This record gives sequence, C-alpha cells and structure tokens, in this order.
Amino acid sequence: MKKNFEDVVIFGSGLSAKIMSLVARNAGLSFKLITDKNIGSKPSDDTRSLALSVASKKMLKTLGVNIKTEAVTKMIVIEGGLGDEKIKSRLSFDKELVDEDIAYIAEHSVIEKSIDRVLKLDENEIIKEKVTKIQKEGNFSKIILNNNECLSSKAIIFTEVLDRDLQNIYNVKYNFFEYGQTAISATLRHSKSHKGYAFQFFQKNGPLALLPMSNKRGSNYSSLVWTEKTDNISSLISSKKNLEDSLNNLCSDYLGKISISKGPSSFVLKKLSGVKALSNGALFVGDALRAMHPMAGQAWNQSLRDIAYIADALAESEKLGLDLFQCPSISLFNKKRKIETEALINSIGFLNSIYRSDTSLAKGLRRNIMKLADNYQPLKLFLLNEASGGALERPNLLNGSKPGSNII
Repeated sequence: MKKNFEDVVIFGSGLSAKIMSLVARNAGLSFKLITDKNIGSKPSDDTRSLALSVASKKMLKTLGVNIKTEAVTKMIVIEGGLGDEKIKSRLSFDKELVDEDIAYIAEHSVIEKSIDRVLKLDENEIIKEKVTKIQKEGNFSKIILNNNECLSSKAIIFTEVLDRDLQNIYNVKYNFFEYGQTAISATLRHSKSHKGYAFQFFQKNGPLALLPMSNKRGSNYSSLVWTEKTDNISSLISSKKNLEDSLNNLCSDYLGKISISKGPSSFVLKKLSGVKALSNGALFVGDALRAMHPMAGQAWNQSLRDIAYIADALAESEKLGLDLFQCPSISLFNKKRKIETEALINSIGFLNSIYRSDTSLAKGLRRNIMKLADNYQPLKLFLLNEASGGALERPNLLNGSKPGSNII
C-alpha cells in the first residue's frame, strides 16, 4: 500500500475548497484536494451572483485573487413596493454611513475563474478516488482510498456536505429543515441604470432581491434572487417569457424594461445548523457546517470567515510550535463561529417567518423592526459592520492582513 503524508487534506470541489487550498499553499503546507468533480475543467455556467462583504473582498485580495465586481452603494429593504403593491415599510443602508461600499456583487463563474487563475492546481494535488475509510492514528488521520492508496494528514478539512459513509465515520448527523420555498436565480438585462443600488423586497411568499452587476457593452445588468413558495415555482419558470412578463409587471419601476440574459435556475432552500466545527481531527467549514436562507446573501461570506480563522491557526501552529488543534484561533473558531452561525441562521429564519405571516402581531412586529433599524443609527451601524465581516474582532485575512500577522 502506497503511503503519502500531507499537512492538510481538503474535501470539496467548490469555491471554499479552492480558497482553502490557496490558504494552505500560501502557508507553505503540503496538501491534497479530494474531489468528485473535474477541477481542471471550465468553471460551471452558474446563474448565481454572490454578494461579497467588504472583509471578504479584502481577504481575497490579500490571497492574490482580484475579482471584477460591482459596488453596492446603497441597500434598500422594502416591504411591498412591487407592481401595484404599496410600500408598507422601508429601510435603507447608505455607504456614507460607514464611509465604504456596502458590498460587492460578482457572478459565481467570474469568482471561480479568478480563483483558478491564482490557484493553478497541479494534477498531483488533486485526488478523485473515493475514500473507503478514515481512522485516527495518534496525531494523524489515515485516509484509505479505493485504489488502495493511503494518505496520512495532520488535519482534514471538509468544505461540503459529507456523504453517508463519511457522516458515519465522523458521527455527523445532518438534519435539514426545508423552508417550503425555492429560489430562482437569473441575470437580468434592463433599460434603467441600477445606480449601484441593491433592493430587497419582502413579499408574503418570500423576498425578491435585485443586485447590481457590472455593465457589459453599454447594457445594464442586475442579478435576481427571487424566493417563492415551492408550489409556485414551476409556473413562474415554465418559460423564459413567462418569467420576463412577471418581472416586468413587478419590477419595471426600478429597472425599466427587463429581459433575461442568463438563466433561470432554481434551488430548494434548506436550513442546517448544529453541526460541530471540530470532530476527531477534522474541521468543518462552509456547506459542511451550515446551510442558510439566501435572504442576507451571507452564505459564502460565512465560509470565508471560517477559513480566515483556520488560516490564522495554521500561522500560529508554525510560529508557536503548537499542534493545529491547540492553537488559539482554532479554539475561537470552534466556540465563536458556533455562536455567530446560530445567531445568524435563527435571525434570518425569524425574519423570513414574520414576513410570511399575515397576523396583526407579525405585521406590527416587522414594521416596528424596520422603523427602529432605519431611525436608530447605532443599530444600523451594528448591522452594517456585521454584514461587512463581523461586528467583533476579526481574523487577520478579513482585515486585509496576512494570516497570523498579529502574533509576536
């Protein structure tokens, strides 16, 4: 049996797995990326766009990943306000309040290509074989593949939901909660300028978000994330024309005449929390750790925040001569991220539920929340700071600094 020793073994095929690989390489560590996808292939033609927080963009730039984005200069949250429906409450976040842009919007495929240009994975760094067994041997984890090859690693990092066999190995139980909603994503071309404004409209069946995108060939573009009851989705996306007609009826006051440039695609919305960030020599980040409603646009930002803690821990391990799992940043990651994650997911779930309710109590509650947030500046600043990368102390990469650079 052939044996290989690696500092880190990373599981996954998406953006988070690639960023974690880049962090490991920049730290001078040997690593392997175990994936079931063709990493060297052309990035997928994903219809989604991602909202990058200010801290996430700093982190990516520090890692050498420069992405063409569109800055969000104002975020406007509205209850109602689509089509003939009156505006019932309104909340706005302006860049002047914090003296920086609110967020940055980029297509998923653009982000992936930008990461790939920097990462340039070698064939020897990628493993596409199925894992048959993982077992602890002292401070190492032994990974056995179905081709009889064996890897030993100081740390295993999962970035995506574990398959059934791996769940059994790590005693992980995924309990997904379905919201009964499905999100439609598409790229829209429209006649009016978006002016760098992002809109989130709260409707009875779910929020509809319009996110500004970079202009191409003189045309105006925005990204659509429309959450609806799952039962209504098939009729909405039965044809491109049907979806375009619906969007023109609802959103023409904001975007003018609308046509669909890319998409649509749809995905069922689920919630997942309560998974441990550490288990038996393994770290769980991103989709391996949580799933949340897209309402706040925070999913990948949270994944990057996970990775930033691990990046600090890798630097601490090297500089302080500690085992990775004994490093201060790993302890913070294990405790702080659980609190932050649970708070965020539950807050989003609560907001989603009160906007779907027609009771007088729910109506009064959501309008009072909007009014308070819009008029009370300290609360608005807290929300902006949390969305920009965390209201509390942040790991180094999220501040645009090298990992572990605050270690003496």
